[in-house]
Amino acid sequence: MPIPHMSPEFLPDDHPDLLENTDLRAKVIRVLRNACFTRLSDFDNMTDIDLLREPGMGLRDVRAVREARARQKLRNGDKPVG
Repeated sequence: MPIPHMSPEFLPDDHPDLLENTDLRAKVIRVLRNACFTRLSDFDNMTDIDLLREPGMGLRDVRAVREARARQKLRNGDKPVG
């Protein structure tokens, strides 16, 4: 059974949506990678509660993910999420 948030499409190593290309702490990236997340856009349809349910995630980590995603959207010219 495929994992819904795992995308089969290939992204280059320097793509800004990949977790490793964000300013998230290494611990947060490791926790998210262990939960099979690969990119910031994986969290667009998740609530903060869903993220907090991931083992090792705290409120500070959730805020960091949300802020990183908002910065990424602003860099891409998208409207900020309110």
